Amino acid sequence: MLIFIFYGGKMIFKELINTVNYNHVWAVLDKEYNHKDGAYEAYKKVLEELKVLEPGLCEPPVTLVVAKIEDCIEPGTFIFDVFGMVKGDKNHYALERTSWNEWLNFTVLDKCLEVYGNADVTAHSLYEMTFFGYSSKIVDEGVKEEKRILDKSIREIENDASQLISYEETMSKIGFIDKRTPMEKEKEHREYDRIAAMNEKIYKMLLGK
Repeated sequence: MLIFIFYGGKMIFKELINTVNYNHVWAVLDKEYNHKDGAYEAYKKVLEELKVLEPGLCEPPVTLVVAKIEDCIEPGTFIFDVFGMVKGDKNHYALERTSWNEWLNFTVLDKCLEVYGNADVTAHSLYEMTFFGYSSKIVDEGVKEEKRILDKSIREIENDASQLISYEETMSKIGFIDKRTPMEKEKEHREYDRIAAMNEKIYKMLLGK
């Protein structure tokens, strides 16, 4: 089992965004992601809002990590994985449904800033935190709605009112037919293992081992 030592940082995300020039951040966003018209102004307003928001309580404390890894779905292409980690916990936590106030209090992993630079880390973080909206109010409303749905699902499971459907049954209902040959499946499996191993080296480099 892979175990990481805890890594740290000296800068919280609120401090990071105050170090960057927006045009440098936008250059990264424009290069790495596809955008609709108006994205330049949308992200600029996001950064401006973040600069006036106060950091909120983040318990337990979260360290923000940005890592450039190979995409398992599209081998040969690279994506930026943005996630949070908690001391003593090896899991990677998704952050797109986290309030912006909490984001501001994340400790930014020093090694990410060293490897990618302040503008890049900021840009990829902005992309992640705006996945569900371009204002803290919209994101907070989405978090509340998702919590309501999850609470409802938990109650259904506890009351034996939920119905579990297997993966195979679900695929059958939507008409998905896996036409891959055994050889093709084996080749894809080996490719996935190769990518996973290479990406693990990147995580080790950033986080320590």
